Amino acid sequence: MAVQLNGKATEKQKKYLGFLSNQGKEKLGKDFSVRKIAEDKGINWEEMTQEEASQLIDEVKKVVDGDYIKEDFTIDLQEEIQKDNQKKQETLEKSPASPLYTIQVYAKQEKLQAVKIMLEAMDLDFVVLQEIG
Repeated sequence: MAVQLNGKATEKQKKYLGFLSNQGKEKLGKDFSVRKIAEDKGINWEEMTQEEASQLIDEVKKVVDGDYIKEDFTIDLQEEIQKDNQKKQETLEKSPASPLYTIQVYAKQEKLQAVKIMLEAMDLDFVVLQEIG
């Protein structure tokens, strides 16, 4: 009998909840409990109506299929991206990018050490290239 006249959950609904419970235990561990989810939703297992059973089935299916985890992860990821973009924007606003200049200096071997010392004292980055040939 699929529908009961008293409005309580059908045997078919309860069997399906049992099936989902087994799936949940396999995927999420032995601590998974459909009855605990029902209790958290304020549903009395023994007095559960057909409507409550349908809602519980939908809820448990989402948990077992991992939909909650995916949704929460997506929201967290979006929040992290927004926070990161906001920090980058604040950093750009605080310190405007200074232009980069390149200076090319030709020095003889004996003057090279003096040029290096001078550039380091001025806190300038430099690259020394040696001409081959």
